[in-house]
Formats: sequence, structure tokens, C-alpha cells
Amino acid sequence: MSKKGLNIHKRADGRWEGRYKIGQYENGNTKFCSVYGKTRDEVTEKLLAAYSSGMTAKRKTNERTFTELLQLWLRYNRLRQKGATEHKYRMIIENHIVPELGELNLSDINSVIINSFLERQLTNGRIKKGGGLSPSYVRTMAFIIQSAIQFASNEEYCDPLKSTIYKPSLVKKELQILTKEEQTHLESYILSNGDAIGLGVLITLYAGLRIGEVCALTWNDIDLNNLVIRIRHTIARVRCADITHKATTQLILDSPKTASSVRDIPISSVLLPHLTEFRTSYSNEYVISESSDFVSPRTYEYRFHRLLKQCGIQQVNYHVLRHTFATRCIEAGMDVKSLSELLGHSNVGITLNTYVHSSMERKREQLEMLQTTRKV
Repeated sequence: MSKKGLNIHKRADGRWEGRYKIGQYENGNTKFCSVYGKTRDEVTEKLLAAYSSGMTAKRKTNERTFTELLQLWLRYNRLRQKGATEHKYRMIIENHIVPELGELNLSDINSVIINSFLERQLTNGRIKKGGGLSPSYVRTMAFIIQSAIQFASNEEYCDPLKSTIYKPSLVKKELQILTKEEQTHLESYILSNGDAIGLGVLITLYAGLRIGEVCALTWNDIDLNNLVIRIRHTIARVRCADITHKATTQLILDSPKTASSVRDIPISSVLLPHLTEFRTSYSNEYVISESSDFVSPRTYEYRFHRLLKQCGIQQVNYHVLRHTFATRCIEAGMDVKSLSELLGHSNVGITLNTYVHSSMERKREQLEMLQTTRKV
């Protein structure tokens, strides 16, 4: 096969795409499979490798494609997955998995093809800006593919994989938190410029709520008599059910992501006066909203960044407030089991390994304790 005869073109997203025939559909139309790359030469090599390895051999027209399997898998798991999770999986499938693997028949899928695909995503998986995707994101792809093939095997659509799918290792990053000085400065600024944006920040700093939970919080969820905040909802982005809707996704008031996330959080003595003051001066249903509707997490994140800029604090994402809450609780001597329940985690291990950050100050204090054990 000469290079002149290869079907290669440049896509609108900047990537190069090459197509090759793999058979015919029942209606007689030609069935193609695509390969992608950053350069024309890269795609040319992939196409030549596909031809030389016999991947263009005649396929069975009655066999399911990987795209068809993934759609079945999504429908099968719809009742078990939250709307936001289903939306995330669907976006990964449509944007990354289907373009490269979708036209392959199930009998063509093996561990070598899957591992090669995952490796490419790590080095060249970003669609718009180029470069590789994060190990965490690629691990999610690997989970989807492995789970879908396991489902197909259980339903006897195909044989199980004979080899292992290798998921990329996660690089554990040092969690970022606000220093005590930054937290004090931020709280002072909020108290002197009191508004709903600042109140949400205080709620997360002293109750550990996620940003979606803060945006969904209503005054009916805050029981000032019994001193409890009840977490019963979160804001989630899901695919629009109405196909005539101009937008492809929409924000909805959803139940929390897991059963453990449905929880009651005691109102601390630090937070109580601020909630009481705002309750008397704000009449809106949603705690951090200045209108009748909830604030989207993206909008609230933007407003939080503006708040940080106004008070001269480093730019961090909103979730850092939750990390800060967890760390301050540990520093104050709270037991991890109680903290895990306050954060809405399903087990204590998540709290220890993911969210609780031991500050340098804390490490120094612990090391100084060795001084007391020295023998003269």
C-alpha cells in the first residue's frame, strides 16, 4: 500500500486522522476504522502498521462493534451511576475511546490494543491543546474499557481478555492547604465584607462541604435550633434529556454522590453566629445565592478566586478549603473516624490517604517530641 493511497486528513481540532476499510455494514456501506496522531507521519505509520498486521481483513458483519458494546454498558449501569458520573463516562467514551477503538469488532479487541491505546492517551491524549492526559484520567478510561469487556464476557458477546490491562500509576501530589495566616486573613476579610460568597467559604472551612454541596445548600438544610447542617443535595452536571435543547448538558439539584455523603454535620460555635446573622438578613432559599436559583459550582469557583485576589491570597481551587478543614481537624486532635463521617467518606482510609495533609509545622512539632524521649 503506497502512501499516496492512504486516506489521511487534518481534523478541525488539529489532530491528523487516517481511515482504513475493515469491512461492510449489512446495508452495503463501507465500514472504516480510524487512527489519530499529532502529525501526518505519525498517522501514516499507524495506517501502514494496520495494513501490514492484517487488521483490514474481512470482518463478520453481524458482530458487535466496541461502540455498540459501550452504549449497552452505559445503559446497563445507568441505574447504578449518579447523573454526573454517567455524564463523565459518556464524555470519555465519545471523546477518546470511540474515535480510536469504536469501529473495531469485539473479536479484534485484545490487551495489546487496549494497552497501546492507553499509552497513547498518556502521551498524546489531549484533544485541543495537545500533550498527554493525567494518569488519573487514563485510569478512568481503563476502568471503563475493562468493565465493558467484562460485561460483554458475562453476556457471552465475546471471550474474556487473556492478558492484563495495565493502568498507569498515580503520582501522589502533596495536597495544598491554606496556612494558618492565610486562613486568618481570609476569614477577617470575609467578616469585614460580609456577603453570601464569604459565608459559603466559612461553611466549608468549618464544616468541610464540597463545592457542589455548598451551592445546593438551602436554609431549610440548616437547623439553627438543633445546631445541625443536613447534607441532602449537591449540584451535578448531566446530559440534557431533551434532545431539542440547545445545550448538551444542564445543571440539576441531585442527591449526594454516595450514601456516605448524605450526612448531618454539627454547627460549631465558630460558625453559628455567622449563620444566625445571615439567616436574619437574607431571604433567598439557597444559602450562598443572591437570587431565587442556586449558583453553579463553576460560577462560585470564579467568585471564590475573585475573593482571594481581593484579599491578596494565593490563587487556589475551592477544594483546598476542604483540605484545610480536614487538616485543622487533625491538628486539633479529632479522631479520624469522626472526621471521615463529617467529610462524607465511605471509609477512613480515604480520609487518611487523600485529604488529610500533614503540614510542615505539624511534622516539626512531632519530631520535637523526640526530645522528651532522650535519656541523659
